[in-house]
Amino acid sequence: MAITDLESLIERWERFFYDYYKEEIEEASVYYPERRSLFLDYWKLSIYDLELAEYLLENPYRSIYCAEKAIKNTIDLPIHFRLKNIPETKKVEIRNLRAQHLGKFISVDGLVKKVTEVRPKLEDALFECRKCGNTIKIPQQENILVEPVECYKDQGGCGRKSSFKLLTEKSRFIDAQKIELQESPEGLRGGAQPMRVVVYLEDDLVGQVVPGDRISVNGILRVQARRSGRIKFSEFNRVIDANSIEIKEQAFEEIQISEEDERRIIEVSKDPLLVQKIVASIAPTIYGLEMEKEALAMQLFGGVPKKMPDGTRIRGDIHILLVGDPGTAKSQLLRYISELAPRSIYTSGKSSSAAGLTASALKSDEFGEGNWTLEAGALVLADLGIACVDELDKMSPKDREALHQAMEQQEISVAKAGINATLKARCALLGAANPRLGRFDKAATIVDQINIPPTLLSRFDLIFPLTDKPDKARDEEMATHILEAHKYGERLQKEKNLEIEKMRPFFEPEFLRKYIAYAKRNI
Repeated sequence: MAITDLESLIERWERFFYDYYKEEIEEASVYYPERRSLFLDYWKLSIYDLELAEYLLENPYRSIYCAEKAIKNTIDLPIHFRLKNIPETKKVEIRNLRAQHLGKFISVDGLVKKVTEVRPKLEDALFECRKCGNTIKIPQQENILVEPVECYKDQGGCGRKSSFKLLTEKSRFIDAQKIELQESPEGLRGGAQPMRVVVYLEDDLVGQVVPGDRISVNGILRVQARRSGRIKFSEFNRVIDANSIEIKEQAFEEIQISEEDERRIIEVSKDPLLVQKIVASIAPTIYGLEMEKEALAMQLFGGVPKKMPDGTRIRGDIHILLVGDPGTAKSQLLRYISELAPRSIYTSGKSSSAAGLTASALKSDEFGEGNWTLEAGALVLADLGIACVDELDKMSPKDREALHQAMEQQEISVAKAGINATLKARCALLGAANPRLGRFDKAATIVDQINIPPTLLSRFDLIFPLTDKPDKARDEEMATHILEAHKYGERLQKEKNLEIEKMRPFFEPEFLRKYIAYAKRNI
């Protein structure tokens, strides 16, 4: 039976709820108003009525309106209809959102970058006519207040043009919040700029997420007019009206591991030489540094965080500091680890501020005048991963102090502009620094040569001094290795299928990334 008008669509929803979802609706009525939403798994709807399910994805505003009308007809309560677990074909990357997706039900994954405070939003505005005193009701859709053109006769008015007074105490408000969703950094290889999209949350969806959370937003993509004062632009902003939010509870859900990958991971895990093979897979073009590479392998997997009976949390992440002479491949190792880790952030201390590393409160024109938003920094974005900070000694003392709480308590407290929040920063820190005088001095102790205060230095579990000592045999081997690397690299540019065992990692980076994610997710 084809869907033709609203009445027939409401009837089909009523029939579905009565035949298939009766218990859930009764439960929703019992817990109202503490719970004001009814969640429906898309696949349950598609089994019952495939046409209705497909119509919902293509015409979401109309379908959701009729579904909520059907719920109200059933139990006479204003309960929201929310959809979850939508098909993979409707999951879109933020950077791939296009005009063809407008008005359609989609799902986007990302990382919460900014969150505004919760504010009341006008849903149904009641106006009083100053001439006849009649009350006019105007539903509000956009962010700009829509006033009546005249005192409408169909609402008992005088029919004349008049000035109106907004009756705020009689109007209906709902909670509203805006968040900014950003592409996950680990999906951006090669330094691409992460794309963002603004998401509107309403009623019982507000207050569920904080900056740094990884979520899936199911909702409807629409456009919002760009304006400057009274001037409207022909270009529009894309925004998403959220219908439901799925917070990713499990670590590294974004890493897709197939059954074939899982079989290979379990088979490889039984290898007695596994540790040596993993170490051989970390930056094979860099000569030597076996002990440092083994420590980096341990950092990639991490330890076990402990929750003690008195509520104390002991971190399980390993913090490593590489301090060395120029040219000892510190930055190269940091870059490699940031590419290898399933979740990572790479930044340079020379160009990073305390707010950029931890969190900042700022005003945003896009998020409304005078509206303070909380924006997550690099350590929050690297939650459950690795934060690689190069040039740690070049940071200003004020900016460096921001790392103290993040490294030991693994959280960041923010008290700015009336915002009080605690964000999670459960990441391992991999830092690199140069000696105070540029190179190590044999006569002085190592502590005196590092331009990092003892309070911060004590938070690192492993500190590796990488010295460039003159040694004829070792220097010859290193020079040979570097020349071979250049020679093989040049041949590789000409012969794409060239097999170079010496420079090739034992496990390819993509597999090792999946192995680490599987281990941290399941063990």
